[in-house]
Amino acid sequence: MKINPGGALALEDIVGRDTLVAEVMDILETQSLQLVAERRMGKTHVLSKLEAQQRDGWVMVKRDLEGVRSANEFVQYVMADLHPLLSKVKKFREWLAGIGSEAAGLKIGPVTLPNFAAKTWKQGLVDTLAHLGESAQTQCVVFLWDELPMMLQNLAKTAPQDAMELLDVLRSIRQENAKVRMVFTGSIGLHHVVRHLKQQGYVNAPVNDMATMEVPPLAHADAVSLALQLFQDNRIAMAEDAVAGVVAAEVDDIPFYIHHVLSKLKARHAGSAYRVTADDVRKEVADAIRSALDPWHLKHYEERTREYYTHDRTACHALLDAVASTAGSMSMQSAINRAKSVVPALDRESWLELTHLLERDYYFVRHPDSGELRYKFSIVARWWRWHRGVSVTEGGVA
Repeated sequence: MKINPGGALALEDIVGRDTLVAEVMDILETQSLQLVAERRMGKTHVLSKLEAQQRDGWVMVKRDLEGVRSANEFVQYVMADLHPLLSKVKKFREWLAGIGSEAAGLKIGPVTLPNFAAKTWKQGLVDTLAHLGESAQTQCVVFLWDELPMMLQNLAKTAPQDAMELLDVLRSIRQENAKVRMVFTGSIGLHHVVRHLKQQGYVNAPVNDMATMEVPPLAHADAVSLALQLFQDNRIAMAEDAVAGVVAAEVDDIPFYIHHVLSKLKARHAGSAYRVTADDVRKEVADAIRSALDPWHLKHYEERTREYYTHDRTACHALLDAVASTAGSMSMQSAINRAKSVVPALDRESWLELTHLLERDYYFVRHPDSGELRYKFSIVARWWRWHRGVSVTEGGVA
């Protein structure tokens, strides 16, 4: 296995996700779902594993929507992705020919798709998917839409009404077309997009018919196995096999960071007689967290608060600073009390909402019994303390 930090992995190199993919496929038997997770957790690789699934009568359609800027463009891509399947259906060919006189849009080989006007893209989307019913051999079409929330966020900034209507149309299609399943995933939480739209008058619950499943870090045993394989396949000698376990533990069992650590170790020691120790691993992780060059892109956790929390950003940072000030966990009330010393004017309900949003955005996790808060990922907590100068005041080290 080659070390590949941040790149697209070959299917055989995506480890520890078979059980999750099987669970997703079971859910898709009856409903659509959202795959949610923090960035760098491997959501796109899970979609790749799903795309490779071969069930009789199932068609998997994977599309990255990050660059899509309009509802019209989105519908064109849906038509493009379905064209190889629907071009065999006579009624679809006749329907497409009937609207082909509209302004030219996306071109696929010899076929030019329509460029729908602002008020007709919805009908074009509904009509396109309705033709799936005429494909007798197709039992189910699963749309694997990566970065759909980012597409909707882009759309909400320029055409919020289209974003609202697209969410509603997609929900209606899921409800009325038994052959259609949708999988949404992305690096932006869809709840933030919906929250923004509700501030502009949106009142619907566009995804309450979808299941939600989190893409977690790897199981620790799988993370250790991945690190061990990367050590062996890239000729990096270890002082002892337990060093692979240190790699996994230091980066919270997240495969993206495991690849990064091994990439550094390979550059220093591959093919040499030197045997990497646990202290070497800890130093590589600490150096990456503390580097001003931000090789692991951890500053994203601070930068995205500008987009997510807008006017409440100072209060958000005060809460994050408060919880970062302990090496363990902290009661919600204690965190709020500390944050209020920075932003005294905010009322209790606003503090509670912010705390819940930070939990939903994978900054915090709560103890299942006491409800105390701590950072979900130790590498984020360590980065936050170092770059924001937060001192640990209740024991422990930063």
